[in-house]
Amino acid sequence: MSVFAGYAPWYDLLYEDKNYSSEVEFVEERLRHHGTAPGKLLDLGCGTGVHAIEFARRGWSPAGIDLSQEMIAQASSRAEQAGLSIPFRQGDACQSGTERDFDAVVSLFHVASYQNNPKSLEGLFRTAHAALKPGGIFLFDYWYGGAVLTQGVETRVKVKERRPLRLTRIAQSNHDELNATVFVNYTLFCEDMDQGLIRRVEETHRMRYWFPFEIESSLRSCCFEPVGSYAWLSDAPPNSKTWAAYSIARKIAER
Repeated sequence: MSVFAGYAPWYDLLYEDKNYSSEVEFVEERLRHHGTAPGKLLDLGCGTGVHAIEFARRGWSPAGIDLSQEMIAQASSRAEQAGLSIPFRQGDACQSGTERDFDAVVSLFHVASYQNNPKSLEGLFRTAHAALKPGGIFLFDYWYGGAVLTQGVETRVKVKERRPLRLTRIAQSNHDELNATVFVNYTLFCEDMDQGLIRRVEETHRMRYWFPFEIESSLRSCCFEPVGSYAWLSDAPPNSKTWAAYSIARKIAER
C-alpha cells in the first residue's frame, strides 16, 4: 500500500498553496538551458498530476507514474477536466516499465528522499535511464543533508480549510542520524464541518536525506553524467538554509 493511501483524498487541499506553476517554469528553464526543448517528458512520482499538467500547458508531452492508485485516479481525472490526454499509470518508479525515448525525466517533491537506501535510489535512477533517449536530461529534487543536520527537526502544525472541509495536520519527526533518515509521523484530522464528522488518519513517512557526493556517485553507477547539484529554485550550491536541493544529470551509454 502506498504511504499516501490514507490521506490521498486530502492531498490537494493540503498543498493548495504550493506554486506548481512557478516550479515547472523553473524546471523547464533548467531543461532548456541544458539543451532539452519541449518534447516527451516523464514524471516519476507524479502524485495528483499537477506538475505534469503544467508541463502539458507549456507544450510538453508528459506521462506520469505514481505508486498510489488513489493519486493516479485523481491525476487522470484532473487531466480529463483540463481537456488533456496524459497517460498516467500506477507503478513503482524504481522499477522500469515500458516508457522509452523520452527527452526529459523529472522526479519532483522529494521522491528521491522516499528512497531510503542507495539501492532503492539507484532503482529510481535506472528507471529514468531506461526511459530517456541518449543524451536526455534527468532532473530531480531531494532533502539536502547539510540543511537537515544544521536545522534539526521540529513539530509542525498545518491547518487548511475549504468549506465544508477542514484539515489539521500535525507532523512530529524523529531523526535517525546514524542512518541519515527522518521519520515524519503525521496525524491528520479531516473534518466535514457541515456534517460534524471528523476522520483521524495516521501515517509515517520515512525520508532519507542525501548529500551531492552520494547522489553523483549513484548517478555515475547508473550510466548518468552528473551535471550539477543546486539549492532548489536557484543555480547556487546547496546550503544549510534550505532543505530542498536538486540535481541534473545527462544519460550516457550503458557500459
